[in-house]
Amino acid sequence: MAAPAPTTDPAIAALREALEERLEELTDEATAKILTEIPAYHGIDEQMRRDVRAHVFSHLRASLESLASGRDVTREDLLFVRPHAARRARRVSVADFVQAFYVGERVLWDAALALAHDEDSRRAALAFASHLPRYFEAATTHAAEVYVEAQEQLAATGERIRRDLLEDLLAGRQLEPGPRLDAATAAGLREGAASLVVSARPCVAPDNEELLRGAAAALARAVGAATLPLAVVRRDEIVIVVPVDDGVPATLAPRLDDVQRRLAGAGLPLAVAISTAVRDLAQIPDAYREAHTLRRAIGPEPGVRSLSEMSAFEYLTSRPDATARRLIAPAIHEFVTSDAAEGAPLITTLRAYVDCDLNARRAADRLHIHVNTAHYRLGRIAERTGCELRHVSDLIELLIAARLADAEARRG
Repeated sequence: MAAPAPTTDPAIAALREALEERLEELTDEATAKILTEIPAYHGIDEQMRRDVRAHVFSHLRASLESLASGRDVTREDLLFVRPHAARRARRVSVADFVQAFYVGERVLWDAALALAHDEDSRRAALAFASHLPRYFEAATTHAAEVYVEAQEQLAATGERIRRDLLEDLLAGRQLEPGPRLDAATAAGLREGAASLVVSARPCVAPDNEELLRGAAAALARAVGAATLPLAVVRRDEIVIVVPVDDGVPATLAPRLDDVQRRLAGAGLPLAVAISTAVRDLAQIPDAYREAHTLRRAIGPEPGVRSLSEMSAFEYLTSRPDATARRLIAPAIHEFVTSDAAEGAPLITTLRAYVDCDLNARRAADRLHIHVNTAHYRLGRIAERTGCELRHVSDLIELLIAARLADAEARRG
């Protein structure tokens, strides 16, 4: 379903702009009310006060941005909640944490109501009155979930068990009866059941590990399995072990890519790689190596790649290999390098020629060029490299050289 279009109602746009102009003032007002009306916030230190204010400002701004976009807020839009929830879990109850949201909602609504002075502005305020509760309902629900996760972490139970479970799985250790085996069962991971591994890493290091936790939770939800898969932040990497016989859709890569795009829009772009499916828990180390290797081959660019959508040739040439490079004739390397500098017209033609089963006419049609141009380009390749383009071994060497050059360029 397409996303709703941004609102074009002039009255609503005017209301939003007026509230945005007062955003700093409204943030100060809401912060002051939180600190005086909610006992748990009485007497907090200056650092915590600044943190509360930053959290309030982020929510007021996000609520206005969602009004402008014409769509309901998503968990990915609320990624900023996690670091604040983790810090608040040490000081206040979940009820007081959520109560602070309603203080911000009240301040924002009072400000909107004060701007309703004629029919158009009253209509805009009514529209805002419909939007605001939806935003804060989604925000408070998400905040409560995140808060519980933060408390779990502070109690050193849930997350520690999941981390230990992942390390056992990646080391190929047999799971013994106990909390780790229980966690594996809860995540749909059983002996003899097929699974795959997702490896994701931020393209830009986030300021706070809590943002990675939020991204891990978002990717895990996007899997669409009957049970929430095992998802762990392992240093600067997100690792997810997914049971593939547990209702995981064939559209896994597009689902993860959709979440990755939303996370990138929230300031956390990810490079995500998906392994092939392995038959049992003992092969999870192999699946992790596949995903980890592919992710490193992707380089620092955000996006999602799945091994199941790649050929063996693409996988084997997805990363630089010094030995393979030394086995290729220098003339071929020189040709690939110079052609790339000119926009790679010859290599593009060669790839189309191979994809079209060595049919130059079909390759020309695919590239929207004259067949004589295709023949000329193929002749230039043979002339510059000494290769015979009807010999499979020569074609493979040319294609490997081009793929390795692409991999080196991604590595930068």
